[in-house]
Amino acid sequence: MTKELKLGILSILTIALFLWGYQYLKGKNILGKVQTFSTTYNNVEGLKIAAPVEINGYVVGSVSKISLNAVAAKKMDITFDVQGEWKLPKNTVARLSADNSLVGSKKIILDFDGVCNGDCAQNGDFLESGYRGMIESIVGTEELKDHLSILREESSPIIDTFLNKLSNPNADNAISNSLQNLESTLANMADMTNSFNRVINASYRNLNETIKNIAVVSGSLANTNDDLEQMISNLSSLSQQIVDADLGNTLSKTSTTFDNTNDLLENLTTTVDKASGSFDHLNNLLADVENGEGSIAKLLQNPEIYNNLENTSKHMALLLQDLRLNPKRYVRLSVFGRKGNEYIPPEEDPAFELQQTPKN
Repeated sequence: MTKELKLGILSILTIALFLWGYQYLKGKNILGKVQTFSTTYNNVEGLKIAAPVEINGYVVGSVSKISLNAVAAKKMDITFDVQGEWKLPKNTVARLSADNSLVGSKKIILDFDGVCNGDCAQNGDFLESGYRGMIESIVGTEELKDHLSILREESSPIIDTFLNKLSNPNADNAISNSLQNLESTLANMADMTNSFNRVINASYRNLNETIKNIAVVSGSLANTNDDLEQMISNLSSLSQQIVDADLGNTLSKTSTTFDNTNDLLENLTTTVDKASGSFDHLNNLLADVENGEGSIAKLLQNPEIYNNLENTSKHMALLLQDLRLNPKRYVRLSVFGRKGNEYIPPEEDPAFELQQTPKN
């Protein structure tokens, strides 16, 4: 045997041993009989490839494939292998259960009541799926029933005593008092509910009237819809007219007018200030006159000057009257150089009468 042939045989044996070891670590024995089954679960959280498949706590296989169901997207198809000559009934249930390890993974437990008698599951069959709770997985179904039975027997006297104390209205304990308070509270709540119902019934008519009024207002709003649309159209036209108008130029002219008005108001303010100064001066002058200071005050307050002026006015009037009535008294004309006639004062001469009047 040549060296190359020996090397080839050794390589084949090495590869075969490697494949057998890999499959064995995954729970498959390629040298023994293998049966493949499938099932479907709604939730496979924690279940992984190579998860153990057990019968009464003994590992008989492993999960080989996890895939999405082709019909229902909410379900998962599970394919697992069973090693050895196990004859499983067709009604075997593949229950998904929690593993007892600290990792928290899942495993499949094959649950059936008895051995098959001619109705065994064949390779490739579909098995019914099921679930087992965490407590049931840890304790076991029969042990769980025993524990529940013992718990029921032990807790029954305690529960009976507790119920007797609760049912006794004369019992003086915290629980009984709490129940009585709770009963009173429920009674008060019932009274409040009845009162609330009466209030609702009393206000039902007002509520109907309010709803009717709301309906009338809604109808009025619907009727005024055309008017509102016309108003909006008018506002739109007015806005367009404002846009079309040279509003910027108008505002500029208005600003110029306001500036001119401000200048005019400033000039008017200056004029008013000057007039106020003149009035102040006039007030001072009138105050001096009232106090008797100045020539005007003396002229106004001295009666002799007034009397002299009055007499002078009267004499001037008499003089003018006499000049009008007796011009010959003042003007003498002679054409041929002879003397004029001597002036004879009239009998009713106002000036003569004034001379004869004694002075006051």
